[in-house]
Amino acid sequence: VCAVSYEEVKAMAARMPSPPKVISLDPTTLGEVLGGIPRLAAAARVLAAGAALVEECGRRIDAVVEAVDGAARPRVVALEWLDPVFIGGHWVPQMIELAGGQDVLGSAGERSRTADWGEVEAAEPDVIVSMPCGYATERAAEETLTMRERLAAIGAQVAAVHASAYFSRPGPRLVDGIELMAHLLHPDRVLAPPPGRFIWLDVENPERADAAGGGAPR
Repeated sequence: VCAVSYEEVKAMAARMPSPPKVISLDPTTLGEVLGGIPRLAAAARVLAAGAALVEECGRRIDAVVEAVDGAARPRVVALEWLDPVFIGGHWVPQMIELAGGQDVLGSAGERSRTADWGEVEAAEPDVIVSMPCGYATERAAEETLTMRERLAAIGAQVAAVHASAYFSRPGPRLVDGIELMAHLLHPDRVLAPPPGRFIWLDVENPERADAAGGGAPR
């Protein structure tokens, strides 16, 4: 729902004076996202740079996994939309697992799916990460607070994140998203990302929020 179709892009490209080559990437897992980098690097004739980027991404992911190894795994729900409720799918459950959490509603490699607030509450999450598709942090926080009564009833810690940059789009910045998620779940083990990438929300007192993107969960 957040992207134009391959057929639409092909049709548009065909109408151009010098039709470009269209490369379709439709990954559903983190491995497929990273696996697409060499293909793009080959098309751009920058194979060495592509290989270096894949290596760097792998190194950073390994560092996160090592940092959270042995820690208790919080129960996490990732919300890709709030009304109606959409549970984050595709690569998001993998990101949560790599970051040291337990995704209690999402399935890796599967499409995002609809749910209801009763299902979210029944999952008994410790942390809810709100990542409305395509939204930056402030907008995500605003949208999340429209559901503050529902969220307050669940009793989980609630964070809004920059979904557009670090969760919604299949690219190398998903690694930044893994690091961000790891800090949310294990702030004692993983350093905070730069300001502006997430906000802890107090859904019982919505005027209070950690807009700087630091500090402990509320």
